[in-house]
Amino acid sequence: MELKKRKSATTPLWRHVLEENPVPVAYRLSWVANFLTGPVYEEMEQRFGLTRPEFIILFNLVAAPGCTAQDVAEASGRPKNSISRAVNALLRNGLISRRIDDIDQRRRPLIVTSAGRRLYRQALPLFVTRERQMLAPLNEAERAEFDRLLRKLVFRTDSWAQTY
Repeated sequence: MELKKRKSATTPLWRHVLEENPVPVAYRLSWVANFLTGPVYEEMEQRFGLTRPEFIILFNLVAAPGCTAQDVAEASGRPKNSISRAVNALLRNGLISRRIDDIDQRRRPLIVTSAGRRLYRQALPLFVTRERQMLAPLNEAERAEFDRLLRKLVFRTDSWAQTY
């Protein structure tokens, strides 16, 4: 299966690729994710000096204080090496702290510091605004249906969504 040839040179390439490809769902999901998060991560890095992996760590630690870098890598599907580098940067910048688990001495839980929590609260509205912009063309019923379908995909119980 190949990408169908563009019917007209006047059709923008992005539109042609989104409409005429052998993996439309995968490509469209990736496209939406890129255009949803890309501008936010760029602005976040410019305004706050916070990279994508660093924000992902803060996001996960706010939701689940005391989780480990490995937990974050598994939960986010991000590469372990990028999470590890980001953890070290957040530690250096005083945005998170690491301790030794009382029960398992090998486990190193991570905690968001007050400075990290402040930065997280400043950065999160960028995502909220961008998500609203993305969903603007959908009415309330369509948004609910979109959310229902996404939940069905992401909360699968089989092994499909294992991290790489």
